[in-house]
Amino acid sequence: ELDSPEKIKSFMNESHLSSPFLRKNVSVTVILDACEGKVCKSKSKREAQKETLRIQRLDNKRRIFAEKGPNAPRCVIQRGARRFVCSSCGAVSNENCRSFPSDESTIFPGTNIDSADFEFVSGDVKEMKCSKLKNPKYFKIETLMNTDSGNSEKSYDRVLSFFDKEKGVPIMANFFAEKVLRKVYRFFPKYYVKVGGKWFSSVMRVRTTRGSEKKFIFETLIHVDKNKGKLKLYLDLTDDPVLKNVPPESLFSSD
Repeated sequence: ELDSPEKIKSFMNESHLSSPFLRKNVSVTVILDACEGKVCKSKSKREAQKETLRIQRLDNKRRIFAEKGPNAPRCVIQRGARRFVCSSCGAVSNENCRSFPSDESTIFPGTNIDSADFEFVSGDVKEMKCSKLKNPKYFKIETLMNTDSGNSEKSYDRVLSFFDKEKGVPIMANFFAEKVLRKVYRFFPKYYVKVGGKWFSSVMRVRTTRGSEKKFIFETLIHVDKNKGKLKLYLDLTDDPVLKNVPPESLFSSD
């Protein structure tokens, strides 16, 4: 079916929406475990850094509320070109906010998750090809990029993506620069769940690497939180019971 670059791009854009982080209207509560260097080998240090975050996004507005963890009860609000850090927040309230200029960074604060990583589909693509794997349940898509030598070191020139054939969702994405593996996103097949008739990734691991997935220098592990066995994932802000009758303007307010 994926026999042309246009079809491949369309499929990949749709499949990437299985990650709550890449949706433009979402409310999700996650348990975040991010570490760097030697800290990753210490269970106690990682446990001490864990956070429970409530994340809401609506178009170009984003709110991250640290419900539990070392940054609680702080929240960070992004509204276009402005960023607000509020020192005292609740599920629907933001107080003691300070404004900062924003570079409109696409990196999720405190992690190596970068939504811009997945914009390669609409970038300057040299070649895209779909291939079968030995296991018929999965297939891969290789994307080669036209890279500008004047670009930042972060530019990737090759992306190797693996997908679940039946669900049509990604299970892994490997990002390369100059033949060296730089980052690996893993979306574990058994942790995909259906919400609103669509498949969503409830567990994600992202490693910044130096040539091998095992040789990582930064790791982010994210679990979508649950309440009585049900995921705290809502595909529309108005579907979140905590946000019931809360207008979006006040949710992203910094007054």
